[in-house]
Amino acid sequence: MKALVYEAPGKGKITDIPMPVCGDDDVIIKIKSCGICKWSELAHNSTGTSLAKYPCTPGHEFAGTVYEKGKNVTAVEIGDAVTVDNASNCGDCYYCRNDQSLYCDNFASIGHNIQGGFAEYVKASKDKVFLIPENLSFDEATVAEPVACAVHCMDVLDVKTGENVLVLGVGPHGLILGQLCHYSNAQKAVTIGGLESKLQILRECGVPVIKMDRKDYSIHEEAIKKEFPHGVDAIIDTTGYWPLVQSVFKFLKKGGRFIQYGSYHSTEDFVIPPSWFNEIHYNEQKYIGVSCQTFCFDRALDYMASGKVKVDQFITHKFSLDDYFEALEVNRTDREAIKVIINP
Repeated sequence: MKALVYEAPGKGKITDIPMPVCGDDDVIIKIKSCGICKWSELAHNSTGTSLAKYPCTPGHEFAGTVYEKGKNVTAVEIGDAVTVDNASNCGDCYYCRNDQSLYCDNFASIGHNIQGGFAEYVKASKDKVFLIPENLSFDEATVAEPVACAVHCMDVLDVKTGENVLVLGVGPHGLILGQLCHYSNAQKAVTIGGLESKLQILRECGVPVIKMDRKDYSIHEEAIKKEFPHGVDAIIDTTGYWPLVQSVFKFLKKGGRFIQYGSYHSTEDFVIPPSWFNEIHYNEQKYIGVSCQTFCFDRALDYMASGKVKVDQFITHKFSLDDYFEALEVNRTDREAIKVIINP
């Protein structure tokens, strides 16, 4: 079958690989759609990730139809429209036995250290396969994975009734978290972003937004001050961009929570002044890292099917598998892009 294969970070090509072999508890899925995410760029730009195992076929946000199933698989039938929870844990290590499966010592992920969805077919364990709700397309269903990650973020954040929340960024995760926070227990949840087209998506979902001016941060700072004169109880950063974090951290209330949701990918060092840590110390604020998810896929699909999280406008570009590297460049350079989809 045709697939994208990286022999090493930065050394990828479209080539032929063997079809996956279906075990008794497995499902073989014919890929209809697979979304590009930041990890796709990392595989291409020679950095890779610590989880990757080479040769590697990326692609962990995918949907398709059941092509083959093992004899122990009863929840799905041949031809069913499905998506897959890419994350798996061993169930037996220290963390798994202490109900912390996300930290599993043997954590694995389709598209990282297991063959992924930028291929014609992919294999998944039966317990990781989910039926796609009838009102979602294959393209939309690829967004279930980032929605599941955002659901985990909301679990960690645990918004209390009446709290105010600020979401930084309007990439896919910012757009998702903006909606989830809006429909949470928060009194008000506002999302900050710099691109008008993406802010408009949130406005149409009823989510309050603040326009960020990249050349003059004082503009959005004044808007935040006006919206939240006493500050906010929580900030979620989906950008991994220190200048923006530094700009808005002062609006976090005493005792507030800061969620570091977006990764820092810059290769440039930056200085964090000691006074910043003192502020966290004296104000008893919490700086919390959130990454990935386990066991959140069912809720993610429910939220998408119910319209609590609308993703129909996320699909901005589509390409064939043969045009993968062109798609990757669009994802990297086009600021209007939200989700770039490969349709093998």
